[in-house]
Amino acid sequence: MNIASKKNDNWMQEFNIIQIQKIIVIATVDAIISGFSMNILPTAYTINLAVAILPIYYYFDRRLNPVLTATFIASIGLLFRTFTGYYYYGSFEAAFWADFNFLFFDMTYGVIFYLIFYRDARKTLFTLYLAAMASDFLGNASEFISRYGIMMYTSNNVMATLFLVAAIRGVIAVTLCVSINYYNSFLRKEEHDERYRMLLNIISDLKGEIYFLHSNTEHVESVMDEAFSLYREYDKLDEANRKNKALNIAKDVHEIKKNYFRVIEGIDEIILKEKPNDKLSLKDLAKILHLSLTRQLEMSHVPIVLTFHVQSEALIKEHNLLMSVLRNLINNSVEAIENGGKVEVFHNENEMRHEFVITDDGKGMSLEMQNYIFNPGYSTKYDDETGNSNRGIGLSLVKDIVENVFNGNIEVESKVGVGTRFSVTIPKESIE
Repeated sequence: MNIASKKNDNWMQEFNIIQIQKIIVIATVDAIISGFSMNILPTAYTINLAVAILPIYYYFDRRLNPVLTATFIASIGLLFRTFTGYYYYGSFEAAFWADFNFLFFDMTYGVIFYLIFYRDARKTLFTLYLAAMASDFLGNASEFISRYGIMMYTSNNVMATLFLVAAIRGVIAVTLCVSINYYNSFLRKEEHDERYRMLLNIISDLKGEIYFLHSNTEHVESVMDEAFSLYREYDKLDEANRKNKALNIAKDVHEIKKNYFRVIEGIDEIILKEKPNDKLSLKDLAKILHLSLTRQLEMSHVPIVLTFHVQSEALIKEHNLLMSVLRNLINNSVEAIENGGKVEVFHNENEMRHEFVITDDGKGMSLEMQNYIFNPGYSTKYDDETGNSNRGIGLSLVKDIVENVFNGNIEVESKVGVGTRFSVTIPKESIE
């Protein structure tokens, strides 16, 4: 089994554990809330108010399996009602059998919801309402019939009452989902407006620092000219003039160094000043990266298709560093493609961590090269004709940020002539 397979297995195992923990919490909450009910039928049959909340869980966590969740709800609910019903019924056995029929409702509800909503690829609000109403109605029908028989079910308007209850609870569930969505979108708009205002402030402040850098660049050019002049006239100058000219160059370099330090401090101050309230969702981060990198590819006329598969709305506080990591990895993939190809960015997450995967169909790397690519100064982009190469700090910087700042992990898998796959895993607590 290769590294990718082992990692995927570990990821799925961790994901399954977290999902089971979440289902247990949902089942426990449902068991507690189920104590609130109403009796609107001519029998002792009660309508459980907790059912109106179930569709909300399934709508906002599309990975929750309704059948598995229903199994836990039925089991934990029965145990809870058995223990709490001891004093009412006089024994655990009597309490157990008195509430045993709830299992028919829970399991029927889970199966119907699974068939209508969970298996639907679109999972719209309409299918949510349809699933909630059908699951509610058929679940109540199966429980009622198991308690009182089919004859009682078809008499005294029981069927119509249960259908009306299912329709109302379905409307409540969908209304709550719409309200939560609206509230979340309102918060996102406020955050977007605030980020835009802060971005304008940052750009305004950085403009001044960039102007200063341009001025300093002219100073660098004059120092280079002075140094070259010393080199040309070295043999013609006496020792005193050589020392004087070298000293002037050293003074100028010292001034340039001080100016650059001042600019760096200024930029740090700008970034730190805006940092506390500046959060960006992963989805927005991906859009920004995709837009800027696509423009970069268009300007360079490189026939490469860049695709992002990122839909998470998780808010990231360290989005600048994360963007630097992803940008470097994507650029590395782009530079590995010689005659056109594709680069894809994937994102997966669970309650503990984020995983980013960047793949390309470029020229790939040998196993020996993979052992050195994260070393400072190492570069795969060497020009035989000019002797020039990139400084090789991109991947070294990525590894340093991922491991030492984010406490995460980065891995690479590559095959010559096939392509490369970078995988970055980051704990949520490090970036959210």
